[in-house]
Amino acid sequence: MSLRRILPALGLGLVASALVAACLPWSIEAPGAARFVSGALQRSWGVALSARGPTEVVLLPLPRIVFRDIRLNEGDAAGPVLASGGHLSLQLGPAALLLGRVEVDSLTLEGAEVLLPQDAGDTRWSGATERLTHSIAGEDGERPRRIILARCSVTGLDPRDGTLRTAHDVDLTVSWPTWSESLALTGGFRWSDGSARITLAGLRPYTLFSGGESPFSVAATWPTGSLNAEGRGSVRDGLRASGTGSLQTRSLHRTLALTGGGLALSPFVEDFSVEGSFEAGSGQVQFPNVTVRSDGNSLEGAGSATFGSRRTAVQATLAAENLNLSPLLAGILRLTGFDHADDAAARARSLDLRPFTGGDLDLRISAGNARIGPVQLTDLASSVLVRDGGIEASLGRASLRGGIVKGRVSFAADDGDAALTRVKAQGSFDRLDLGDLLDDLGQSRWMLGATRGSLALEAAGHDVGALTRSVSGRVALESEDGALSGLDLADVIHRGGTMAPGALARRNGRTPFEHAAVTLLFADGVGEIVEGRLASRTLGASLNGRIALADRRFQALAEIQPRTNASADGAPPAATQFEIAGPWDAVSVRASADPQAGGVDARRRALPDLVRRPGADLPLGIRAYAPANASAGP
Repeated sequence: MSLRRILPALGLGLVASALVAACLPWSIEAPGAARFVSGALQRSWGVALSARGPTEVVLLPLPRIVFRDIRLNEGDAAGPVLASGGHLSLQLGPAALLLGRVEVDSLTLEGAEVLLPQDAGDTRWSGATERLTHSIAGEDGERPRRIILARCSVTGLDPRDGTLRTAHDVDLTVSWPTWSESLALTGGFRWSDGSARITLAGLRPYTLFSGGESPFSVAATWPTGSLNAEGRGSVRDGLRASGTGSLQTRSLHRTLALTGGGLALSPFVEDFSVEGSFEAGSGQVQFPNVTVRSDGNSLEGAGSATFGSRRTAVQATLAAENLNLSPLLAGILRLTGFDHADDAAARARSLDLRPFTGGDLDLRISAGNARIGPVQLTDLASSVLVRDGGIEASLGRASLRGGIVKGRVSFAADDGDAALTRVKAQGSFDRLDLGDLLDDLGQSRWMLGATRGSLALEAAGHDVGALTRSVSGRVALESEDGALSGLDLADVIHRGGTMAPGALARRNGRTPFEHAAVTLLFADGVGEIVEGRLASRTLGASLNGRIALADRRFQALAEIQPRTNASADGAPPAATQFEIAGPWDAVSVRASADPQAGGVDARRRALPDLVRRPGADLPLGIRAYAPANASAGP
């Protein structure tokens, strides 16, 4: 082969070999390369670079240099450490490199330990962040097209409590191609409570930093929920944004625990979502049109949330066509221990309000139909107000079985003992069909007729047991032109105090009455029946006794007397008496062995001490006394 043919072939082979070699990574020992790149990074970003491991160089298709076992310091080599260990890969601009300059097109930090500020006075990253922000905003005409963190650990202050915590497996990609106006960010990390991911797209930094509005789209997921939003935002007068979005969480309380924030009553809320339009700015989010879903309920309305330095405040007015309050009631009973009030452990459960008053709440709810278990309400209007140390729930109005129900209950922490809860309850109802209500509750319709009543109770305690032992107040019920179903009192009198045998007699038994009333006065957890009467055309009945809330027992004496003329000797007709006693779920009734022994005072004295109200021998309303022979003391 002639020399003229060999030389071109040899040259082509050399060029091909050079190209292949340029495309392959070459590991070299070149401390000067690290110093050369470090000087450029100090001028551009205020970051100094040092590498203790070998350096890897790739020339084609684009120049790339990889430093191993690196250390990044802010300012110079003596500055605070920003990152250490792992690999730093820099893709360099070829044009600038030919001119002897370093222009970073892409940066990848892999397997390193990144250190964020370690205390309140630590300013590391402040200079680098400021220069990088200016670079992204285009103020210095140079910016990286891509920044990547891969498999890094990040240690910094936990915004929830200020302690040092470490996030693992951190990956972050910030991409902004030269041909696009939009920046995209995607990343994720893992920590002790789980993992999270976030994606931000469509952001236009030039427009945003020049005072204009930029579109955005954001999506985030974490172990207990997700967030999606899109709209437009600006930073001209502080961070402001508007658009539409949705927040979904399987446990609001756990989600808030991740952020260190607090919302009122959040421990009661599990499945929860918010969807609609929003306007955010100056620490406040407005929801002009919002749909809230929780426990199968869907409510629509408007609201707002204010994020203050101490407490979050939420206001909302919501309405629903159908509302199921059973899950909320079950949650309240479960968290307070009232669902197992006969269990000693449940009675000892704390009633401290502080876990439920982590923020302010002003919530107004209306519903065409509402259900609490088997009980159906209509035209409901209610509100919930939460402030620091107090909760108040009001039922402004609701229709229940032909009647109108109103009520209010408040929970307040004691001024001297935040763990002591004071409860006050007031309520009234009118024209309530008691028979239909009993039927809804799965009970026999033993009483029929329109009923009205009222209650005013208060109590205080650290737990359910103490609360029930301190109940005081008044409960009153009254009914007109009704009937007792399943019981014929006139026939009972005729039979000398015994009921007719057989289910048919009980099913057909009926005692119409013109008026019936019962009034209980509670003190120290024991309710005394101070008025219990029933009047019909043929007989009259009275009831006196006591109810022990803590022991869940009932003890009373009932007296039935026919309305007939006196006997031939002028004596009033004989009365029939019954003893009613036992636990609430197993009350027994039996005729008194001595119906006429001693009158009313003797019958009251016959009540066992088990349900005797403390101080029952004193006038009602007296709460304390000193014996006459008490020592005056020194």
